[in-house]
Amino acid sequence: MFLPPPAPIDDTKFFEAAQSLSQWSLLIVGGSLVVVVSTSYRRPQNPKVRAAYFLFIPMWCCLAVSVYQGIVVQRSYVAYLVASRSTPAQQTLNSIAENITDATRNQILALESALLIGALWLLIYIVWWICSNQTEATS
Repeated sequence: MFLPPPAPIDDTKFFEAAQSLSQWSLLIVGGSLVVVVSTSYRRPQNPKVRAAYFLFIPMWCCLAVSVYQGIVVQRSYVAYLVASRSTPAQQTLNSIAENITDATRNQILALESALLIGALWLLIYIVWWICSNQTEATS
């Protein structure tokens, strides 16, 4: 029985994945900035509850790392494209692939960390919102 050879792997998927993760990170930054500067929702009066807003700082740092790692992936992909124009040494291609893998792993980890921190803030806000007796007029 003859099996056809496996389809070649499309290397552009690395670039697309990094770009997509960077876009998600930027969307989360934009959405969280709207929460911080917006006045159209109830804000806690209690300073202890308001302290939860400090969670945005490490979240934004994680998102910045995620975007940066996406840039590293894109840089490595461009290096791969340039190297592929000639006959590169296997060691060069392996080094580029390792850089792409490491940067992608770091990008995903940073995005997951940011989402976890954002979820923690949201949990604190929802618990406050449900348990608070603060009226709209006092917000």
